[in-house]
Amino acid sequence: MTLAVSLRVPDGVIIAADSLSTIVGHIGVLAKVETTCPECKKKIKLDDIKSPPIPIPSSTSSFAQKVFPFNKIFGIAAYGMAILNEKTIYYHTKMIENGLKSEKSGVTEISKILLEYFDKEIRKQTKDIDQAPDGFSPLGLLVAGYDDNKGKTILVHIGKNSYLEEKTGSGCTIGGDTEVVTKLWELSKSNPQRATTYGSFSLQDAADYAEYLIHATANFQRFANMIPTVGGEVDIGLITPFRRFTWIKCKELSTKLEKEYI
Repeated sequence: MTLAVSLRVPDGVIIAADSLSTIVGHIGVLAKVETTCPECKKKIKLDDIKSPPIPIPSSTSSFAQKVFPFNKIFGIAAYGMAILNEKTIYYHTKMIENGLKSEKSGVTEISKILLEYFDKEIRKQTKDIDQAPDGFSPLGLLVAGYDDNKGKTILVHIGKNSYLEEKTGSGCTIGGDTEVVTKLWELSKSNPQRATTYGSFSLQDAADYAEYLIHATANFQRFANMIPTVGGEVDIGLITPFRRFTWIKCKELSTKLEKEYI
């Protein structure tokens, strides 16, 4: 799943995520079922009834690439499914980036391009996606950058009904496994004196806060009775109106993939 975080503060926009990838397998179960005949009302037994596939986390990897620069001046954090049509989300975004004809697009325009591309790709892989429940969105992106010197985070929801959700102004936007962070934020709502003042954050504050939220989620899951969905190293990037994407913190793999941003 992952936890992706983006903060908009006075001097820039932070984009961050963990590096844990959870591989999910599916098992089918055959069961014996006792039911009642709707016509004769007698009890009948049915053998070898197959249940719908049950998703079971089978293994994890701590080195997934979920945060990456895009077109030099934007940052992307991916959450949800890690592989789409046998390629990683990182691979897909670099394919899109290489096909762009201009580096002058704004974050809103880039998000629309990503939405159109991934909507087509997910429909190739999940051909019956229109039969899924409303709100089904197995892949999400946080796209961070600027339009006319205005910092933005745009959530790109990919699924049955793909759509964009734009966030502006000082604040924090999250995607993926958000349960722990949401509970922490409820403390601020219950007592305004505990509210987080994003408008007064320095860039270092924003980077530290993003890392704190991810570590808080990972540490909770470590001691909970569950398969962790957040963990591993935290990658953090920064975008400002005055320079290209810059790594604040990244694992060694990131330095090799994106040398020009180090």
